[in-house]
Amino acid sequence: MFRSFTVAKLRGVAIEIHPTWLLILVLLAWTLSEGVFPDRFDDWAEATYWVVGVSSALLLFLTVLVHELAHTVVAVRRGIEVPKISLFIFGGVSHLSRQPQSAGEEFAIAIAGPVTSLVIAAVCGLAALGFAGREEHAEAIFTYLAAVNVMLALFNMLPGFPLDGGRVLRAIAWKKTGSFKQATRIAGSVGETFGYGIIIGGAVMLLFGGLVNGLWFMFIGWFLLNAAKTESQDIRMESVLGRLTARDVMRDTFASVTPGTSLQTVVDEHMLGNGERAVVVALGDSVLGILSVSDVRKVQREQWPQTPAQRAMTVRDRVVTVPAEMAATEVLAVLARLALNQVPVLADGRMVGMVSRREIVERLQLAESLAPRD
Repeated sequence: MFRSFTVAKLRGVAIEIHPTWLLILVLLAWTLSEGVFPDRFDDWAEATYWVVGVSSALLLFLTVLVHELAHTVVAVRRGIEVPKISLFIFGGVSHLSRQPQSAGEEFAIAIAGPVTSLVIAAVCGLAALGFAGREEHAEAIFTYLAAVNVMLALFNMLPGFPLDGGRVLRAIAWKKTGSFKQATRIAGSVGETFGYGIIIGGAVMLLFGGLVNGLWFMFIGWFLLNAAKTESQDIRMESVLGRLTARDVMRDTFASVTPGTSLQTVVDEHMLGNGERAVVVALGDSVLGILSVSDVRKVQREQWPQTPAQRAMTVRDRVVTVPAEMAATEVLAVLARLALNQVPVLADGRMVGMVSRREIVERLQLAESLAPRD
């Protein structure tokens, strides 16, 4: 529903912010300005509370970005590209172009963030001591940053996937078992357990009247639970589909209609008749475009008998395509990112097939059922 937007680029790494990050920034600034600092310092002017509160909130999120940059720097030094860093309601995430290739690599990348947070906490703590008795506002800001960064480091080191501690756990399990898949299952299971535990803890808080904290804990637990499940599923999918390309999972036979074929005929004979979600509109050997279910739905039903396919189709120049040698996992990512159900496959500029989510999922299920168990 809400998409992230890029605010900056650092050495080719896009910094993206999700709208939920802005929401939590506003809520945090309000909490600090109207609650935390007024409770500790009762003689400040109202405007001062807000200046210090907003400054603290912004600096805190800057430290979160530095935490993620630490992951990025270590990953890049080990040959892993990081196209972007995303900041959202629960913090941030560095998007690695590939999974680490060894337990040591995984451990180094994962531990970099919490260590950086502790270093930030130490620096802020020293700064707070330096301002003590001389500049109360600066002391308050740096004391807050030191305390929160310690808490962030400790929380991140909980052995629950996908937290940094979960990745550290996976690295250790990987080293012990020698199997990345088995280590992922272990870390994923622990992450799910932590998620359920936090949800239960939040429910207990609700029972004892802690409405806000209870709901917040349940929300965090739900996030961790789903993130752990998603991470485990992604790793499983990558291990199964990793060697397959678009050519391997595509259909090399696909429905084709002439430009003048009515939408009613396309729907009756191909979409409802054969379960096709898209057909190629072609004139001889020349592909003019693609007509999908989404294209048909844009035309009123009573006009289907009189509307030719060419009028409703997406013209060839606007059709999203993928090369035949693109990895199947990347094809699936393209479909998900663009909310598409299928995409044409090209080889040497010529359409050679059609691949859909259904084909990839079916191949995933088949390959997984035949894969050896660790």
